[in-house]
Amino acid sequence: MSDKDVPYDTDSVPDMKFLNSLIKGARNIFILWLISREKLHGYGLMSKINELSSDLPGDKTVHSSTIYPLLHKLEKDGLITSYQELNGNHKVKVYEITEDGLQMLNSIKYFIKQRRENNDLVLFFKDMILNDKVFTQNLEGE
Repeated sequence: MSDKDVPYDTDSVPDMKFLNSLIKGARNIFILWLISREKLHGYGLMSKINELSSDLPGDKTVHSSTIYPLLHKLEKDGLITSYQELNGNHKVKVYEITEDGLQMLNSIKYFIKQRRENNDLVLFFKDMILNDKVFTQNLEGE
C-alpha cells in the first residue's frame, strides 16, 4: 500500500498518544504470543518487533532498554523462562514460554471468544483490521 492509497493524512493522525498507549497496553501479551510461537533471544525479539512495526507512522523502533525490562517482568511473573545458549562464540539468553504463560494466552483467547459478539474491544479490532471502509461521522442518534 503506497502513501497515496492511505485514506487519511498520515502526518495528522489525531492522537499518537492513544496509538502509543494501545501498543503499550498490548505489548506484554504480544511479546508472550511471539515467544509462544518460537524460542527467542532478546535481540531476535527486538528485530522481529521492529520488522513488524516498520509500517507504523512515526519512529517506533524498540530498543533493549524497553524489551529487557519487559522480559524480566514476564520471567518474574512466571510466564516465560530463560536459559543460556551458545550462539557462535558468545552466549545468549533464550526465552521460552512456560505452562503459566500458555495458560495466560489461552485465558485471554477464551475471554475474547466468549464475548466476541457484544464486546466493544473485539468489535474495535474487527473494525480496525478487517473492515476496509474509511471512517465517517455517524450521526444516527441525533
